[in-house]
Amino acid sequence: MVEKEIISQAELDKLLHINHFIEQEKDNSLISEIKHAILDSGKLELEQWQALREQIREIEELIPHIDLLIKLKKESDSQ
Repeated sequence: MVEKEIISQAELDKLLHINHFIEQEKDNSLISEIKHAILDSGKLELEQWQALREQIREIEELIPHIDLLIKLKKESDSQ
């Protein structure tokens, strides 16, 4: 018998949120917002820049894990 994996509503909501975030229009993406803030450096206060940098640092820490997931999914799909 094949065991089916059940996903909770909270997990589904998180996935949908992540997918929406990833698939945003280029003009409305996180990267676009950061670029606009850099071009208009007065847009953010020092504390906001520091908070943004801390969030980016956290993303940087996750990148190796994301890279591993991508690698494993590619290997799984090619089999």
